[in-house]
Amino acid sequence: NAIASGRIAHAFLFTGIRGVGKTTAARILAKALNCEHGPTPEPCNRCASCMEITAGTAMDVKEIDGASNRGIDSIRELREGVAFSPARDRYKVYIIDEVHMLTTEAFNALLKTLEEPPPHVVFIFATTELHKVPPTIMSRCQVFEFKRIPVPALVSRLASIAAAEGIEVTEDALRLVAREADGSLRDACSLMDQVISFASGRIDADVVAQILRTGDRQALRRALLAISDGDAAEAVRALEDAIQRGMPARQFLRDLARFLSECMKVGLLGADAARETGLTEAEIADMTGIASRYPVEHLAALLNLLVLSADRAADSRAPDMLAMAAVVKASRLSSLSSLESLVARVEALLSPSERPAAAPERPAAAPRPRAAAPAQPPKPALPRAPHAVQAAPEPPRPRPAPTPAPRVVQPGQPGPSLDAVKDKLMRHPVVEHLIATFGGEPVRVKPDAGEPSRS
Repeated sequence: NAIASGRIAHAFLFTGIRGVGKTTAARILAKALNCEHGPTPEPCNRCASCMEITAGTAMDVKEIDGASNRGIDSIRELREGVAFSPARDRYKVYIIDEVHMLTTEAFNALLKTLEEPPPHVVFIFATTELHKVPPTIMSRCQVFEFKRIPVPALVSRLASIAAAEGIEVTEDALRLVAREADGSLRDACSLMDQVISFASGRIDADVVAQILRTGDRQALRRALLAISDGDAAEAVRALEDAIQRGMPARQFLRDLARFLSECMKVGLLGADAARETGLTEAEIADMTGIASRYPVEHLAALLNLLVLSADRAADSRAPDMLAMAAVVKASRLSSLSSLESLVARVEALLSPSERPAAAPERPAAAPRPRAAAPAQPPKPALPRAPHAVQAAPEPPRPRPAPTPAPRVVQPGQPGPSLDAVKDKLMRHPVVEHLIATFGGEPVRVKPDAGEPSRS
């Protein structure tokens, strides 16, 4: 619309993940501006200007790699060329890829040109990390965000490529490649080329999983069900089988976390939202059944554990052992109670005399000042009356000294011994399970000097 109406900005900023068409869109924009029939929203791709831009030989369209030309000297050279008029075309277009790699000095030098640009110059910046671009640069550009390409669109594009190459490939195999691309068409094409190079004959999902070392859905489903059901042995066997097939342990954890996140999405957002991600009806039904078996809080805690374990395994020297520990811990996650419920259960084990002084019992200390009444009988001892008169206002201060008294709930009933309390706690199933899982033993904490004794 801006090109058709003649309202062309002097600077554009394209942002998005890798392989979504930022640089390609920049070349198309350069064609639209310099086409012999333009400026036009639809360049002809037949004139000399369009063909030179396609071939990368256009004199008035310069592509600069910000990673290798990030210094101030390169930007100064660019500023010197900006002052000259185009050699033949309508605009001089500067396409700077990975602009976030420029140094601070280079950005400052470029800012001078962006503040007062010549009318015949258009800048097109592309970046994958928008947060690294200074706000002073972004404020002088029209920012366009390139989103991730949906899985169905990637599958359609890969299918057309396979048909053009005369390669027989199943839809499940294409979907697996598209998922691994993570929204990047360039990555999808690279992975597809890798699969075609190593495979022979018909390509199915098993072949793709073997070449790309990704987990197939059935293996991931088996591992997830074992973990969710608390079957540590079956979960470890699923991990060992994946490693034997050549899948790295860190990849297994990553794929398992992704599969679990998809199950959570299906359970929370419904089947319609899942279809937009490229899942088949059979997969949606399977994931819906898995998500409905467990509370969402349990699935979220399990997902957090798997993601953290996958990140740790990526930098570990023993990823196989770390993955096994993560799988076993994840399988035990469902049987561990939350901290709040555990505290409540332990407190319920203690008898009233074993518990710390409760809040309602503290007001019982209020009547103590009345204990001063027995002090009146000594009044017959008149020689000591002056001391008694002076001490009369003071009783509230020395009297509260025996504070340990509130800890005795019923003075007439002695509480059980510490050994009895310890034995009672050790026999409780929750405490036994915690000690069996994490190890340890109950200890008595001695107070500091001057504090009352606590157990």
